[in-house]
Amino acid sequence: LTPTHPSSTSLYSSTAGSRRRAPRLRAMRAVGAAVARRLVATGLRLDITVAVSSSSLRLSHGQCHALSAAALRVGATSSGAPRLCVARRAFSSAPPVPAALVKKLRDRTGASMGKCRDALSAEDGDLERAVEWLKKRGVRSMEKRETSAAESLLAIDVASDGSLASLVELRAETDFVTRNEIFQQLCVHIARVTSKRQPAGGASEMLEQELGDSEFRPKQVAVASPMASAILELGSVLGERLVLTDARCLAASPNEGSVVGGYVHPKQADGLANTGRMAAIVVVRPFPVPSADAVGVVRERMRAVAAQLARHIVASQPRYLDIASVPAAVLNRERETMWAAHLEQIDRRKSGTIDDRVKAKILDGKTQKFYSETVLLCQELVAAPPQAVGSTDSKGGDAKPVPVAEWLEQEAKALGLERISIEAFHFAGL
Repeated sequence: LTPTHPSSTSLYSSTAGSRRRAPRLRAMRAVGAAVARRLVATGLRLDITVAVSSSSLRLSHGQCHALSAAALRVGATSSGAPRLCVARRAFSSAPPVPAALVKKLRDRTGASMGKCRDALSAEDGDLERAVEWLKKRGVRSMEKRETSAAESLLAIDVASDGSLASLVELRAETDFVTRNEIFQQLCVHIARVTSKRQPAGGASEMLEQELGDSEFRPKQVAVASPMASAILELGSVLGERLVLTDARCLAASPNEGSVVGGYVHPKQADGLANTGRMAAIVVVRPFPVPSADAVGVVRERMRAVAAQLARHIVASQPRYLDIASVPAAVLNRERETMWAAHLEQIDRRKSGTIDDRVKAKILDGKTQKFYSETVLLCQELVAAPPQAVGSTDSKGGDAKPVPVAEWLEQEAKALGLERISIEAFHFAGL
């Protein structure tokens, strides 16, 4: 109920005296109560905005006079005619949404009960269209987010026969979401699909393909959904922006005897299997190809070697496979840095007396140390298996760790092979 004359705005003004406001407020309350009783009595159902004197309310002459008097008391006058405008709030005439349907939509999408009810109301109870309604608004909200996805989870997938492997990284905004079961299922599912498809374009290529199916696919997204749309849709369910930042894969050649192995270091104790904060996949190959009689034994042992190498890669985090793979520009920059650091550690008077032969010898020693830290084949094997030669001395004590290259030679000799080579590896750490 609103007074129509501008002067009546003082009724709600904080500058007006309390003595002036109180009678007007009491009069407005009395008028409102009288009109409300009349509306209920007449059974009026439509939205109305009428004057006190309007016949639409079917007010008696005495009631119109009383309302006009009240209008005059509160100062609601317009062109000398006491008048109050009465407006009745409209309520939706749509039928209520069944609770069972709301629950069904919530189970399917993971959205809140309020959002599910709004979606079903907007789409007249159609479940499929309600899913699209939620998806469109969820995708829009995720696309507008500017918050960077700073938390990550890694997942790997290694085929049971050791022929394929993949490593993916999925990001979210908070660590809380990366611990969510739906997020972890999505991460493992993407790794499983990546392992099967072996995309050459990495994450960008995977985002353009269908989500696919596996036992880890979250039930909130459909098999035929595009990967990018499915990630955005689950982001709306989880309430954060999700980003697929990495997808790498390796494939072995069974005819050549090569196998793939992988390892992921868990991020949390109760996390989903094959997820974690550091991961590696590696492919190894025997020379020569084992005979048909020995292929089973050799292949089983090669899978153990690949798994051991994957654990070592996670622990030591090498940057290069062998010395030949180190870029010349990187090596030259490292040698310049080594020499500058060496000069800082000695007396300036002695630095001018170092000849080229001594300088080369110093740099060669530091370069070997650089190789032992960054090159996989030059690193000392971490956590060597008990059967590895050199892992214990003749007295049963701990012996000096062996380099990875030497350990592979020992494994090849034990299997009657010429050598075991590392074809490629991928490492990712958070």
